[in-house]
Amino acid sequence: IWVKRYNDAGEFELYFPATPERLELFTREEVILTRENDDCAMWVENVSLQTDAENGDFLTVSGRSAECLLGRRIVPKQTTFRETAAETVIRSLITQNAINPAATIRKIDLISLGTAQGYTDIINKQVTGGNLLDTVSNICKEQSYGFKMSFVNGRFVFDLYKGVDRSYNQTERPFVVFSPEFENLGNSEYSEDKTTLYNAVYVAGEGEGTDRVIVGVGNTAGLRRRETWVDARNESSNTDSGTLTPTEYAYMLAQQGNEEIKKSTKTVNFGGEILNFDVYKYGVDYNLGDIVQIVNEYGIQGTATVTEVTEVEDET
Repeated sequence: IWVKRYNDAGEFELYFPATPERLELFTREEVILTRENDDCAMWVENVSLQTDAENGDFLTVSGRSAECLLGRRIVPKQTTFRETAAETVIRSLITQNAINPAATIRKIDLISLGTAQGYTDIINKQVTGGNLLDTVSNICKEQSYGFKMSFVNGRFVFDLYKGVDRSYNQTERPFVVFSPEFENLGNSEYSEDKTTLYNAVYVAGEGEGTDRVIVGVGNTAGLRRRETWVDARNESSNTDSGTLTPTEYAYMLAQQGNEEIKKSTKTVNFGGEILNFDVYKYGVDYNLGDIVQIVNEYGIQGTATVTEVTEVEDET
């Protein structure tokens, strides 16, 4: 089982007959696996041996893709970015905490950065104590970026990338459409849920009691207004690059509130069973991170990002 993800670490699992030599191989301190014609590398994290007098002994070996190495670091020092490109934020966090940290004991020699893509999406971000992998993954999900750490010449190279939009939104590229009309979409399900929807946020920052800084965002009024509360006490106006003015601090809290509103939409689930993989071939017509179109027989349609690909090889 070999799983690759668009903006998170992937995973794998191997199951095979056990021998003393194989057990010794996979219980060494650090083991990585690669496949021919695949730049994804997997890091062995779990080994399980099961003995069975009747059916034989078997090893189960599993782990995650090389992106999991970022999860071995946190951001211990408060780090603040003001009006900074999201790509720059990500690359800076990785550099400061894994590639060239102030404390050399934290350096991971095998990791390097690839060429910057020049993405211009601007964010304000303050991180204190967050896990590095989780922080990078969250920023990428907010910005619809993908990331990977390719295994190149014995090193892990971190790169950002974006999938290709192959939906009806793009007229210049061939569409990739899953629909009964093309005989490549089987049983489908559709549901819509508004119970967790909110469109107004109160973000509470530093301070105590009546002195606490609270910023509200969201202009929807009356019956349609749905409010929620965000505790942002860890967001401080005293940053590593100086003290924020009250206006700058309020702006940072407001941006966090706007990000929360972006996350909250009515929950629409629309999925289906993919049939006839000869119509569109994965790796040829579409890839991990690409946006495809789904249309069912009721005319309900939507776009979906290919965020995960699972390959399975077994007896069949």
